Amino acid sequence: MSTKKLPPHYEKQDNNELHFAVCPACNNPIQIIGLNKRLQHTDRPYAKHYHKSIPKLASFDKEAFESCPLAHPRNNLSKNSRKPACTEREQQILTSLQENFDQVAYLFQLYSGIVMTPHLAEEMLKWYVAEQGHLYRGGSLINAPWVFVYLSRAQNLWGRKIKDAELREILSEKVPTGTINDKDQFVTTGHEKVFFWFAKHKQTKSADNNLKETMQLFVTCDDKDIFKKTITFDYELFQRLMNTPDERRIYKEKFTELAQKYLG
Repeated sequence: MSTKKLPPHYEKQDNNELHFAVCPACNNPIQIIGLNKRLQHTDRPYAKHYHKSIPKLASFDKEAFESCPLAHPRNNLSKNSRKPACTEREQQILTSLQENFDQVAYLFQLYSGIVMTPHLAEEMLKWYVAEQGHLYRGGSLINAPWVFVYLSRAQNLWGRKIKDAELREILSEKVPTGTINDKDQFVTTGHEKVFFWFAKHKQTKSADNNLKETMQLFVTCDDKDIFKKTITFDYELFQRLMNTPDERRIYKEKFTELAQKYLG
């Protein structure tokens, strides 16, 4: 990163050079330590939150800082935990979901192996709105796609298109009358109740101070677990997807219009 020694990203105080940026998770000011000066305890620059507003860059928001996963990763998040009010940051989460809902659908399919149809998307959107998902304490701008699906309620798997080879095999083996038809849909000829949902959202920091977030996908047949998968959030992938040119996002219009209907 380069601040080019220009305000508002750069400030000189006495003999010290201060370099600033904006936290990608909470939009608070952060100070870059060791950018142009070798540190004794590490050979790499790092960022820490700066507890003052930087004019023309970012205002310090204590509530956002307290909920920031980069500052305060939480290993025991409750799905029911909500922030008291919708601030600019929470509104930005809603805007990001609206503008990139086609990529949310893509990430859902990539990680779960289940195709997100418009009908499924609408069911999830209704639940997200009803549960005030944008106020979830574990939510941020960088994890918005995963938190969106994490907060959804259990969904019936019958008739869903399944792309993941392992999940297809499990469903065929573990559900007595289950099969994958010629349209890639999971169906049964019996009365088994097969559902999927997400649980156990965790935030941890590695030894090199990097944030790691995970959640688990569960599939049950008649209330018995038959499939479990740990999903690790990939923030850089989401960033690349958001930057994909519109002409390559063939489902953007369909999914973003649906998201705007509920989140706008």
